[in-house]
Amino acid sequence: MQKIKFAIVGNGNLGRACKEQIQSRPMEFEFVGIFSRRESAETLLLSDIGKYKDKIDVVLFCGGSSNDAPVMVPELLAQGFSTVDSYDNHGEIKNGNYLNLLDKVAKENNATAIIGAGWDPGIMSIQRIINKAYMPSGVHNTFYGPGLSMGHTNAIKKIDGVITAHQITTPREDAMQLALSGEEVPTNDRHKRICFVVAEAGKEGSIEQSIRNMPDYFKGQEVEFNFIDQKTFDERFTNQFGHGGQIISTDENAKITWGTEMQSNPMMTASAMLAFGVASAKIQAKGWKGAYTIDEIPPAYLLDDEIRKTLI
Repeated sequence: MQKIKFAIVGNGNLGRACKEQIQSRPMEFEFVGIFSRRESAETLLLSDIGKYKDKIDVVLFCGGSSNDAPVMVPELLAQGFSTVDSYDNHGEIKNGNYLNLLDKVAKENNATAIIGAGWDPGIMSIQRIINKAYMPSGVHNTFYGPGLSMGHTNAIKKIDGVITAHQITTPREDAMQLALSGEEVPTNDRHKRICFVVAEAGKEGSIEQSIRNMPDYFKGQEVEFNFIDQKTFDERFTNQFGHGGQIISTDENAKITWGTEMQSNPMMTASAMLAFGVASAKIQAKGWKGAYTIDEIPPAYLLDDEIRKTLI
């Protein structure tokens, strides 16, 4: 397999994790650069990415899901770049709005887009599909945490008056016990969302209301608010990126529990994006056009063929 040439858009925790993962596999991947709206010693200007069209096979989009992806990913596709993102708004994926938007632009520009290539949405989505297929009459519950939710954190950071934030998701113990006993727990009753926010003075009330009423991320869920100063935030949350998740499926015959526990949410997400970056190169070579959710990508496309054959 020829080296896959990757570019990254976004220089946050996820973008830097993708860079580290690409550079750790020099026999398979070539790192083109990180593109950002602000040029720095580590980044290239996003407005110049068109100059690199012939040097890039796949763009890994590492910006936020709430505001950035719906605007910036179509702009990349319109320039003919094929993209992989870790878009994490389950509601927008389910209703098809984001996928349909990208599908139209990608087809018009002979490009491909793979969306939701993280760990959830991502590998846990695939596991839910498998569990449902194997246990069609079963009950299936998904839990997250305890740990950092990057998408929810990024959504909070977009709110006016927020200086920085860290959102920890933790599963409710009573909900997990119900799931283990075979009951279906309503989605909004499965977790507690704990928000730590450094805010501009006087804006705490409006920030709290914006978070509580944010659809798909917080609305209808149990939310705890902690407004803290920057010093406390830095002492508590610097380099704290752990997270995890668990799927509990039960029926009258069996119980399947499947989960992941990670020290770094960004590194796990970066690994998933690179796997689907490999798949992106393969589907481009086969002439695919348009946008795809990760469950539409054959698992065989995630690995080098020789490695895959040893795992069957």
